Amino acid sequence: MSESFTEAAHLPQTDRDQSAVIAEAEGRATLALLGALRDGDWRRPTDCGEWDVRTMVAHLVAQCEDNIHLGTMLRRELVGRRRYPGKIALDAHMAVQIDDHAAEAGPALVERFALLWPRAVRARRQRPSPMRRIKINAGIPGVPPLAVGYLLDVIYNRDLWMHRIDLARAAGRQITIGDHDRQIVEQVIRDLALAWSAAPVVLELAGPGGGSWLIGSGEPTAVVRTDTVAYMRALSGRDDDVPLELVSGTEAALTVVRQAKVVF
Repeated sequence: MSESFTEAAHLPQTDRDQSAVIAEAEGRATLALLGALRDGDWRRPTDCGEWDVRTMVAHLVAQCEDNIHLGTMLRRELVGRRRYPGKIALDAHMAVQIDDHAAEAGPALVERFALLWPRAVRARRQRPSPMRRIKINAGIPGVPPLAVGYLLDVIYNRDLWMHRIDLARAAGRQITIGDHDRQIVEQVIRDLALAWSAAPVVLELAGPGGGSWLIGSGEPTAVVRTDTVAYMRALSGRDDDVPLELVSGTEAALTVVRQAKVVF
């Protein structure tokens, strides 16, 4: 068994100040990638179903707008219910985001993201504590209501981080992992551990941004190793057959680790 690991469930949730620092770093990393996109990249498909590269960047711009203007977020929520009654609430909202930017070219969206992301980071950080304690419907079947503060401080950074990976994969660009990436990964692993109901395992994530964590409570029954980015994609629902290595312990752990999901 691995002798050195962190108990993932004991990791603290990122607070608003930490979140702003992480967001600024993630924004810089994303802009570096967006600046490297070329004319032939905008129509390339991504891992997100109906979205190509241009559409995904439109979503990122719209997320900023939602963060800055709560009225814009509410309008899209209401329009989505009416315009896309067959979609779940979150997908309907995002469809309206895309509709709102359907006429904009990729480079113009990149310029708009560069202007809006810093404003979105400031707006999220400044949301008052009473608002942060409110729990709202996540818009995803099976997911319980989520605290606004959790969405502001954890999920929006996680969403942008995963979409940076989506865009890099779609455009065939190198995925650059910096110091802030580990903090985003840790929050994913924390959520995984808090929801874990199976036998405890040690999860070893290899490569930049990785580490070794105990998932569950008690003596681990297995040690499972995999690539950090690959497993983040699996937890987000993007890969149902992520390669896993059983370092030691029971093989049943592989199935549980592979099937686990976390909100992104």
